[in-house]
Amino acid sequence: MSDTNIQTVPPDNTDDEPIYYNPNRLTMISGIASVVSWIVLVFFIIDTITQGIGIQSQLSKQGLALTTLMSDPNFLAYVFSGILLPLFTGIVFFLLLQAAAIGLNVVLELDFNLRESRAKK
Repeated sequence: MSDTNIQTVPPDNTDDEPIYYNPNRLTMISGIASVVSWIVLVFFIIDTITQGIGIQSQLSKQGLALTTLMSDPNFLAYVFSGILLPLFTGIVFFLLLQAAAIGLNVVLELDFNLRESRAKK
């Protein structure tokens, strides 16, 4: 047996390749976040509409008018917790997912522009 030392030379790191992320994955994640944000927004809008229809049907079954109930604090709390709060939650989720998608795209563009400016020098 001979003791030969096989040394492997690590590939030299070039400035053209990203080290910490894969651009294709980030683009895919950004696209998924954008699509999911719209799905979330549509879901919460549909939920809000169905809650409103449910309240309207309950009022019509009991023979009550919406204008008479608007002065009742319990009804206003029910409307806030049943309709407005889920709608605002959906809007916040939508905005957060859109911000994540846009932020990922901005980071990619900044990195690509930085690499391009380094390559020109």
